[in-house]
Amino acid sequence: MIYRSTRHLKRLPLLIHSTGNAALLLILSAQHSFPNYSKKYLYLILGVLCLELISSLTCIVVYTVKISNFNKARPRPDIIEEEKMYAYPSHITSEIGFRESSGLEEIVEKQGDVIDYLQRHNALLSKKLLALTSQQIRGWCTVKLESVKGATVAVAMIAAYTV
Repeated sequence: MIYRSTRHLKRLPLLIHSTGNAALLLILSAQHSFPNYSKKYLYLILGVLCLELISSLTCIVVYTVKISNFNKARPRPDIIEEEKMYAYPSHITSEIGFRESSGLEEIVEKQGDVIDYLQRHNALLSKKLLALTSQQIRGWCTVKLESVKGATVAVAMIAAYTV
């Protein structure tokens, strides 16, 4: 969802600068052809550069605000929201497996969202598993060191932790 709403904002600064460069080339070629009005050409060049800068900065600020608002909201991945929506349908279609207007781009984007979500979830579970494993090993070492008084107690502790 955020990708679709900000797609044009990512491409617009490149388009602005490309158009500005074309305008600068036209101004410079006109200056080369008619060298009498050098001050006017300088003002035109500065005007084009300022217009490029202002419009590009506006696009970048709007993009930054949208992305920061999205990150503050911390929405769940699109695929989970879509599954929730399909779990309780408001209208039941007669055709099985029918979906309205789902293009290839939407499917690829949703798959990318699922992959990102599953990678983050996998990393989180790996960290939890590592923490639990290290906690268990630390617990085993302290129990083993504290129970050195009798050999039978140490053997029982080792057997309990290996199971």
